[in-house]
Amino acid sequence: MTLNEQLKNIVNSYFERYPHMSINGLAQKSGVGATTLRRLVNNSGKGEPTPHVVLGLVSATTKEKRLSHLVTMFDGEVGELLKKSFAPYIEKEMPHQMNNDLNEALKDQISYFIYKLSANREGTDKMRISELYGKMGLERLSKLLKQGFLYIKKDQVHAKKKDFSLDLNVAADHLPELMKFYKPEQVKAGQNLFYTLSETLNEEGIKKIKEVQKEAIKKVYDIMRSPFYEGKIPYFTVQVCDTLSHDQFSEGVLQ
Repeated sequence: MTLNEQLKNIVNSYFERYPHMSINGLAQKSGVGATTLRRLVNNSGKGEPTPHVVLGLVSATTKEKRLSHLVTMFDGEVGELLKKSFAPYIEKEMPHQMNNDLNEALKDQISYFIYKLSANREGTDKMRISELYGKMGLERLSKLLKQGFLYIKKDQVHAKKKDFSLDLNVAADHLPELMKFYKPEQVKAGQNLFYTLSETLNEEGIKKIKEVQKEAIKKVYDIMRSPFYEGKIPYFTVQVCDTLSHDQFSEGVLQ
């Protein structure tokens, strides 16, 4: 059974259990476009859906938010895709969850960065938000508080879901703005790092680099979650790799 066929069966089974649910309703619940859903149900889609489309659908249809649990619920192509795409979270059993309402709210760039600061262990405060984004930032903060995504404790703003998984396309859209926080003038002072490497490789080489990066992510995560290293400095790191072309490669090489 192909990935598309298995997903179609999952979606059709969901509609059988909930006959009053429409395609538009499931689209809103899952964060997957209604057009994408119709193509899937009608076998008219071109190519396979992205990992985050699959994640959104299986999360919505099972009402399960935890990544580590979702991958154990499915065999076949769906299970394999989730394992390959979200391996760092699964292997460490990280508590990250997918929330489609939150994902929709964080498509707004300012809201995303307010939430990201609030998701740190120490949270953030209104003064920092005002310094970064002014009146507009305080308006976004008020909206996120009303929506129930944030709360205030002892004058500190905290995210209700500090371990959250964001749709890959949404996160990628915010990446240029995130990189504006990088300060190249501080490299000589030893305050940060910057490396960009490129070379022509075969598929085995790409797989090896991905293994190294995934292992690094797990180690970084351990440090960030260790109480020994708790502090007040909002710190970020970005792990990104891809090809410098739009050529098609065999399945599993890039994901």
